[in-house]
Amino acid sequence: MYNFPHKYFASSWYQVGWSAEFPRGTVVPLRYFNKDFVAYRGESGDMHISDAFCRHFGAHLGYGGTVEGDCIICPFHGWKWAADGQNVEIPYSQPDQMNLTLGTWTVREVDGLVLMWYGADGEGPTSDPPHFLPTSASLEDDFWEIYPDTTEVWKGVRFPPQVVQENAADSAHFKYVHGAGQVPEILGYDWDEHSFRTRFSFRFGDGFDSTWATPNGPVDGRITTTAYGLGLAGGHVESFDTAYTLAATTPIDYETSDHRCTVWVPRVRGDGSPLDEKIRDRWARQQITQHAADVPVWENMTYVHKPPFAQAEATALRNLRKWIEKHYPADAGDGAKPPADSVVN
Repeated sequence: MYNFPHKYFASSWYQVGWSAEFPRGTVVPLRYFNKDFVAYRGESGDMHISDAFCRHFGAHLGYGGTVEGDCIICPFHGWKWAADGQNVEIPYSQPDQMNLTLGTWTVREVDGLVLMWYGADGEGPTSDPPHFLPTSASLEDDFWEIYPDTTEVWKGVRFPPQVVQENAADSAHFKYVHGAGQVPEILGYDWDEHSFRTRFSFRFGDGFDSTWATPNGPVDGRITTTAYGLGLAGGHVESFDTAYTLAATTPIDYETSDHRCTVWVPRVRGDGSPLDEKIRDRWARQQITQHAADVPVWENMTYVHKPPFAQAEATALRNLRKWIEKHYPADAGDGAKPPADSVVN
C-alpha cells in the first residue's frame, strides 16, 4: 500500500502463529512491530514471548537458545531467564545480576492460535483475547484440525492491518473481488470499544440446482464479519454448512506485514450428516482463495484519507473508519496525518 499515514502500531491482539507450530522446548525467533522477539513453549505447555536479545552480551535467544522448564537459556554464556523475564541463573558466577529482567509480552492461545498483545503506549491488554468459535464448541471434537490443512500465510505482504479491517463493513467488494452474484445487503452493524461487527445477507448457490456447498439448492444465509482491534478479522459463514474464518494481519514494520488465514470447518454438515475430508478441503480452499483475492488489491492500492463514499456504503464505512482511528496512540500527532498529496476531499 502507498501513502499509508500511520507510523504507529495500533494497540491490539495479533496472531504470531498457530499452536501446532510451537512444540514444547522449541524456541522460535519472531520479528514484528519493528522489534525482535522469541516465542517458546515451556515444559509446562505454556507459551511465552520475550524480547529476543540477552541482556548480558546481546546474543539473540532465538538462534541456539534452549528451554529448561519454563525458562530460556542464552546460547552465548548460559544465562537463564524465567518466563517472567527475571534473570535466575548465571552458571559460572554468583547471582550478582539478579535485578536484570528481560522484556516479556502477554501471549494467549485461543482456538488453536497463538495471540500476542501489543500496546502502542506500552499498556497491557485492555480486553481479553477474542474467541472465534462458539464457547460451547469443542475445538478437538466439533471441528477439523486446522494446522496445516486449513490455514495459509502470506509473508511480508506490503499492506498494514487497517486495510484488512476496513473489509468488515465493505459490502460492494464481495461482488467485484470475490465474485458474489450481487452486492449483499447490510442487515446491521454494531460496535463497542474492542470490536466492530457487520451482518450481510447472501444467497448461496444462486442459479444452481446443487453445488458441493448447497447440495439441496440455493440457500438464503448470511456472513458476519467482526473486526477485533486492528489485528484480527473474524468471519462466520451461515449457509447449508457453517464455517468460521480469521484473517489476521501482524505488522513486521511500517511497510510490511504477515497475513494469515484460518478456516475452522465443523465435522458435521448442516443436515447432521458427517462432513468428510473432501468437503473440508473444499471449504478451506474456497475461503483461502477468497482471502488471496484481496492480497494484490491491498498491496497495490494507495491510501485515501477521505474517500468519497457512495450513499449506500457511507454510513457503515465512516463509522468503521472512526472506530479504527481510536486504536492508534492518542498522541500520534502529525505522524497520523496523510501526506498532502494523498488527500482526496
